Amino acid sequence: MIYLLGIDKGTSVIKAVVFDPSGAARGVAQERVAVLRPRPDWHEEDPEESWAACCRVIRAALDHAGIGGDAITAIGIAGHMGGAWITGANGTPVRNAICWPDGRAQAQLLALRDAQALTEIFAIGGNGLMPGVTALLLGWLTAHEPHLHERAAHVLCAKDYLRFRLTGAVATEPSDVSFVPGDIDGRGFSHRILELCGAGAWLGAIPPVFPSSDIAGAVTELAARQSGLCAGTPVIHGLGDACANAIGVGAVAPGAAMTVLGTSCLNGLVLDHASREPEGVGFLFAMPDDLYLRILPNTSGTIVLDWYLDRFGGPTCADGTHDYAKMERLAASVPPGAGGVILLPYVNTSGVLAPVFDTLARGSFFGLSTHTTEPHMLRAVYESLCFATRDCFAAMAVPPSSVTLTGGGAQSAYWAQMFADVCGVPIEVRGVGESGALGVALLAGVATGVWSSIADATAHMAPEVTRYEPHAETAALYDGWFRLYQDLRRIYLGFSRRREALVPPASSRIAA
Repeated sequence: MIYLLGIDKGTSVIKAVVFDPSGAARGVAQERVAVLRPRPDWHEEDPEESWAACCRVIRAALDHAGIGGDAITAIGIAGHMGGAWITGANGTPVRNAICWPDGRAQAQLLALRDAQALTEIFAIGGNGLMPGVTALLLGWLTAHEPHLHERAAHVLCAKDYLRFRLTGAVATEPSDVSFVPGDIDGRGFSHRILELCGAGAWLGAIPPVFPSSDIAGAVTELAARQSGLCAGTPVIHGLGDACANAIGVGAVAPGAAMTVLGTSCLNGLVLDHASREPEGVGFLFAMPDDLYLRILPNTSGTIVLDWYLDRFGGPTCADGTHDYAKMERLAASVPPGAGGVILLPYVNTSGVLAPVFDTLARGSFFGLSTHTTEPHMLRAVYESLCFATRDCFAAMAVPPSSVTLTGGGAQSAYWAQMFADVCGVPIEVRGVGESGALGVALLAGVATGVWSSIADATAHMAPEVTRYEPHAETAALYDGWFRLYQDLRRIYLGFSRRREALVPPASSRIAA
């Protein structure tokens, strides 16, 4: 029997999944990622701990599958994009990793906007900037940790660091380079963008770029002892998580649309050319087979629900975990529109990147009154991500005829139906629990001859597909609520700069 291992290094969770050739998950393990916040708006990880967690979930997935490491044919790794995982010449991290939700480079981003440099950067890279992209973080490090680059040999992304620990190979691939951002047409780094972002001192530390599906190397003896894998097992270069999810749900042809309802909410359309429409916002990622993934993201995805529950509580099970089934029943107990309560879901410190660009944007509840109850608030949280998704797809050059919903939130039938009703198009949820891990596992299978091509690999998958059709009456009601949502978004974002000017500096908040 052939088994493929897919590793998905997420922002919140790291997963390892063992797949058979039918795409069925035979062994699954996951672990929460330990996030470090040494200052407000910072988001870091201890690379050594992240590697240790990766090894633990690999061992657990193999145990769950009832196989040994020698049964794995090939390995693929997906990971959240952006950030900076910096190592010295011997591979030892020179500081904590910085991850994409980090907001420390906000001032650098605003300075580029004021200097009218964002248009040039978008023209080269096809990507709008956010504080947590690699180029801006390297510029921040140049200014605030000026001697760090002297000790640094390599700047990697999350999945590249884990692959380095598995194989010793220092490299990256086009999808992750897209979010540095790089030269999207050339599918490589852009020295001009790095220089514009103040990161010119780091040019010597950027890794070589290879095709995503190429074999990067093999599991080393040391990594085998740490992870339970077999030394010599081939590992491909892998993919950024958005592109991995697209392949995992079979979105591998131009025109396919998908929404990844994870920590962030990525609304993507597969293209056969590097389209920048709409100009100045969103992302454009290089996919294998000369395809591209145009994404208009809501950087606040399920993090909105996590934030609400962490701060205000919600129904829990006997073991103290969140009772999502009861939450959905509470939310369903009030009608569409949540009793007049609308949430602008911009709680991520990255702000809003699409369909408009405002990194100073923050979330807001509208319509609260003495009649507002917990069910109203919960429903408004669920609805907010549906409104934000429709807002993004409405701005794309080609409207989708249907959308494949994936990510952790797609497991909720209640939420999937709400997406269909709010967006007014059918929503399809494929029976692929771990689409990011599956995407890179399929790519690893192509690299090792299990399948002849990505299209061949996805054609062999036969997951159950659940289709949610919009309910005409509910969809009509949501049309009005969506128009109000858009008006509120335009009005509230007009106050972003005034709000930011009144917020005390981070140092004052720490002292307080």
